[in-house]
Amino acid sequence: MKRFRFLAVAAILSAVTACAGGGVGEGHQSSGEAVSRSIEEVQEAHTPDWMEIPGVVGTGIGQCDGVPCIMVFIAQKTPEVDRQIPEQVEGYPVRVEVTGPFRALDPDSG
Repeated sequence: MKRFRFLAVAAILSAVTACAGGGVGEGHQSSGEAVSRSIEEVQEAHTPDWMEIPGVVGTGIGQCDGVPCIMVFIAQKTPEVDRQIPEQVEGYPVRVEVTGPFRALDPDSG
């Protein structure tokens, strides 16, 4: 159940950051590297592995310096996160954002 909540949060954040960032498209190139999958496909493929890293609380898609990027949200910055989250994946930049922990809202609370 806990894993489901994290993935649900990741999906919501992905939708919110994509809308807030003015949309994301396919075919982005970074450092001359061709991209064969959409940013959404790349995020979806890598999120399960990133969620296994202690301190990672979610992922999303946003705009980084005017280009589509994958966001990895963490509770706090640690050497383990620094080692395991790449600066780019499959041609898309990756930005790590310290957000603190996420928690699911209790639907019965109000």
